[in-house]
Amino acid sequence: MDTTESLLPSADHSAETAFELGCQALESGDRERARDLFEEAVRGSGPQMLWRVAEACLETLQSAFWMSRAVVSESEPGGITVDPGALRILGGDDGEMFQQHWEIAVESSDPARAVTALTAARRRLTCVFEDGREVPPEEAEDVMTDTDLYSPNFVAVDDTVPRVWMDCKGGMFPHMARTALRIVADELRKAGIRQAHLFTRPISDLSDS
Repeated sequence: MDTTESLLPSADHSAETAFELGCQALESGDRERARDLFEEAVRGSGPQMLWRVAEACLETLQSAFWMSRAVVSESEPGGITVDPGALRILGGDDGEMFQQHWEIAVESSDPARAVTALTAARRRLTCVFEDGREVPPEEAEDVMTDTDLYSPNFVAVDDTVPRVWMDCKGGMFPHMARTALRIVADELRKAGIRQAHLFTRPISDLSDS
């Protein structure tokens, strides 16, 4: 079979096939074709595919593009929305190191309740692993002992923004990011906040990240 021909996007590809071919194209260095195939994979698929593509494209010049699209997929129109720059990935230009900024700030009409929600989210965020799995806090220590998967070194809440930030040493973990956004949204709803906007501040403001 002609390898080049097999990597061409086609309406006959299933989402999974397009994703697998996109990964092959990315590995072979054909990033333009990889992007076309990934576009095909996400077309008509649920948000899960966007997050898989974001994971596949880490440490490439497509990292920020796919991460941005993935986080927006967590938005609830008219409810809790997510900014395209939330938990953003930067780097890659002129050999600059790739890194992800682990801050979720909340814009809402009730900052005090937002702080309450983030405080509740903080305990849960310490128990999220790089594969996106959240474990109960009482089980976290045992799981951490038995796995090599990364979890945040430290999580803190700043009530002046309000925001929660996770010390992940700049590491890039799309599935962890997805779970983190969902935890914050969940705790906001529990605190009685139905409308809010989640975002990450400009790099110049991220002194603690």
